[in-house]
Amino acid sequence: MNKQVLHSFKLGLISVGLMSMTAIAGEAIDKTLATSATGFVAVDVQSGKVKLQTWNKNEVKVVGELDDDAEGYEFEVDGNKVFFKVKMPEKRWGKWGSNNSDGSNLEFWLPTASKLKFEGVNVDIDVSGVTGGSMINTVNGDIEAESLSHKVKLETVNGNVSSKNLSGKIGINTVNGEVEDTGSKGQLAIETVNGDISVETEAKELALNNVNADMRLVANKVEDIEISTVNGDLDVELELVEKGRLVFSSVSGDADILFKGNVSADFDIEAHAGGDIDNYITKDKAKEAKYGPSERLRFKVGSGSADVEIDTVSGDIKLKKR
Repeated sequence: MNKQVLHSFKLGLISVGLMSMTAIAGEAIDKTLATSATGFVAVDVQSGKVKLQTWNKNEVKVVGELDDDAEGYEFEVDGNKVFFKVKMPEKRWGKWGSNNSDGSNLEFWLPTASKLKFEGVNVDIDVSGVTGGSMINTVNGDIEAESLSHKVKLETVNGNVSSKNLSGKIGINTVNGEVEDTGSKGQLAIETVNGDISVETEAKELALNNVNADMRLVANKVEDIEISTVNGDLDVELELVEKGRLVFSSVSGDADILFKGNVSADFDIEAHAGGDIDNYITKDKAKEAKYGPSERLRFKVGSGSADVEIDTVSGDIKLKKR
């Protein structure tokens, strides 16, 4: 083969390679559909990164690039409902599979008052501004959420959740991931396994549950709060309103609880299996049980209008006031 023929052959291979790259690149999309101001929007993207945001138009717009392996997409309106789905080969996801693709990279705009539902598998989500309610679910991916309201549900299995300025009835769940929430209002419930919880909230009702992780909480004017932990420590600053309620239970976890403002509550604390109770609010001291390594402390501050119930197994409790 002479040099000229060899050169032409190499150029041919390069051209074929470029054509192949073009053929496997993800499909570009830039579409808009009209809808109602308070409609339902359902988005199903199995892999990649998705950003969902709002605008003041009665339209849903999607821009970006589909997964290289995608077989197309569905984007349609049915009355006041809008549906978007990236169509993937069934065999690829039969066992929660993945490949070398980075997945889809999509950005959505939807009316502010929409009700949103998102489903994914290996996908990170960034969502903001939706006021009609949001249900966000992914398996392997992080969730970033800001300024969502009404009924809000954020769920992932292997991923972190970061939320800001949520309001309404809020539920956050992750298994192998951390939760960081700031500025939430209304009702807040968080559950984690193998992931720390950090919360600075204005919520009036709180429920925090975790296993194998620590919790940090700063709360103001709480009406009702329930906290439970297994193999995790608690560091909390809170202000209970008049007739408020705090219930805390732990197994192999210490609790450092600081009460802010005027404290008027009836305290009932029990520590079992060697746990200790340190009271820095009053001069009342815990009494050891006659049988077994446990102790109990009951005392009242002010009129005792609020209730504080604490129970721990193999954990130390420290009560303070500021």
